[in-house]
Amino acid sequence: MAVVTVSRNGPIALIRIDHPPVNAISQAVRKGIGEAVTMVDADAEIKAAVLICEGRTFMAGADASELGKPPVPPHLNDLTDHIEACSKPLVAAIHGQALGGGLEIALACSHRLAMETTRFGLPEVNLGFVPGAGGTQRLPRLIGVKHALTMAVEGKPVNAAKALEYGLIDQVVADLELDAVAFALSLIGSDVSDRKLNQPIAADSFNAGIFDEWRALCAKRKRGLVAPLAVINAVQAATGPDADAGKRRERELSLELRKSPQSTALRHIFFAERSSAKVDGIDPKSARPIETVAVIGAGTMGAGIAQFFASNARPVLLVEISNEAAQAGLERIRVNLAQSVARNKLTQAKADTLISLITTTTDYADLAQVDLVIEAAVENMEIKKQIFAKLDHSCKADAILATNTSYLDINALAQTTQRPERIAGLHFFSPAHVMKLVEVIRPDTVAPWVIATLAQGMKQLGKIPVVSGVCHGFIGNRIYQSYQREAGLLMLETGSPEVVDEAMRAYGMAMGPYQVLDLSGIDIGYLMRKSLTEGAVHPHAFQVHDRLVEMDRKGRKTERGFYGYDREAPYIDPVVLDLIQTVAKEAGIAPRDLTETEISDRCVRAMATEAEAILAEGIAAKAGDVDVVLVNGYGFPRHKGGPVFASRANS
Repeated sequence: MAVVTVSRNGPIALIRIDHPPVNAISQAVRKGIGEAVTMVDADAEIKAAVLICEGRTFMAGADASELGKPPVPPHLNDLTDHIEACSKPLVAAIHGQALGGGLEIALACSHRLAMETTRFGLPEVNLGFVPGAGGTQRLPRLIGVKHALTMAVEGKPVNAAKALEYGLIDQVVADLELDAVAFALSLIGSDVSDRKLNQPIAADSFNAGIFDEWRALCAKRKRGLVAPLAVINAVQAATGPDADAGKRRERELSLELRKSPQSTALRHIFFAERSSAKVDGIDPKSARPIETVAVIGAGTMGAGIAQFFASNARPVLLVEISNEAAQAGLERIRVNLAQSVARNKLTQAKADTLISLITTTTDYADLAQVDLVIEAAVENMEIKKQIFAKLDHSCKADAILATNTSYLDINALAQTTQRPERIAGLHFFSPAHVMKLVEVIRPDTVAPWVIATLAQGMKQLGKIPVVSGVCHGFIGNRIYQSYQREAGLLMLETGSPEVVDEAMRAYGMAMGPYQVLDLSGIDIGYLMRKSLTEGAVHPHAFQVHDRLVEMDRKGRKTERGFYGYDREAPYIDPVVLDLIQTVAKEAGIAPRDLTETEISDRCVRAMATEAEAILAEGIAAKAGDVDVVLVNGYGFPRHKGGPVFASRANS
């Protein structure tokens, strides 16, 4: 069956793309559109045309299977030039998403209409390259340099209301095909030459310094990233006198960056995220719906989990040991929502709706009909066993019982219940209503449909699920502990937490390891290490950490940790430097100077070594799963692809 067909509605030709699931712009689609436009231009009986897509979306971007491969003709940039050259009105009728090449095709049409729920964007920068089919050239001519830079450099989509405000589309319509045909009929006989986006941009329409302003912004917010700067250069090329020269420059930048290490790494993590919910031996079709949820524990994590489900229109029971504790949890959610309303991220009406979906209770009998229970109590196995015994008694037979534990043995927990086949882990990351990553923990006795339900359910609700086997710390915390161990040894060698932090920030980590520990609380790791068997912890790497906690230096919450804090500003504390020197001397570690590269290489190698062990043990199924966890949960630089990818690429 042809992926592009042409039909007639009187003098209007309907060029229809039908290439499910997202009408990706494959070679067949490009060829079909090109031939259809040629036919429209040549047929005297056709006075105008509508370009429209079947299915749930307009063309949502390039064919992912072609990324990283040599371009196959007809090339998208040639197609968009061909569309723009059409002598007759050509209306892009857009629904769903017009992203990347899809938006570039729409920009090449003379007119654009869209449904109210449509989104538009140039996300190529997020994959490490520049749009290559006129996106950075036509967009500033249509909506102005300022808005074009925002869309192309940030890579975030805009909605139809914003697109109409920018002038990106001509109308928002209710009945896409009917209204598009009517609009095309109204254009018959009109001259479309002034609609072509190939005219010079007026010099007085933008601030000449805007490009340097964006470069300075990227130096702060997108440190180390190549593509945003290249996108700025491409948009700046659009302001020159020669449109063709601008398009050539854009194409050069696009092809050059597609081969870059950063783009390769970004594409790796992109595809790894798309496949993270897929697990061999687990049929996604066996997933069951999750309509109602209960959360045990209304602390920071439990409240965040409850807010997440409510934001996805799921009724939530929030369970606590007392009404006071339950109301405190509800207040945490109200504060979160109020902050979102204040930042215009949420309307007050929406916030009120979310709160109305959350009911508090102290009675486990109220959980009789829920589909999923998530326990988010303190990290104490005996307490968790008591909670699961109550859940066993109170919940329906086919309810899934999940624990949010960060490192406890879920195999052991499952064996204390009457339903080990329905016990699993759902390890959310804080703040749970914001962080996209969720580790789905697969105990030995769990039924495959339970894992399918949790993995697919989390994906449908906007999370990035990664399935992990059971081990201490699962994927993320186990690897992060190896990172912290190496960072601890490096601190003893270099004599300062700041040297290690600076090296890892230079590598691309959002924060250095000691900044993270001070922020989260040094005592969390201290208590975890105390729960381990003798010999499980490196004898020297965490000595400074543990002694700081015993000195009541637990991080920011005590205003003293690896750093001191004066009105939130960190400073190097001589007490800590003296302690480091003492511990290093006791351990027989001589101080020495290390370069930033030496420090970051050792830290990444430590993570990658532990990751390879996790893969060998079958805790993680795919190398990409490990990278997804570290990138989305622990601040590993996305443009490095994750520790496994980075290590293998450099080996």
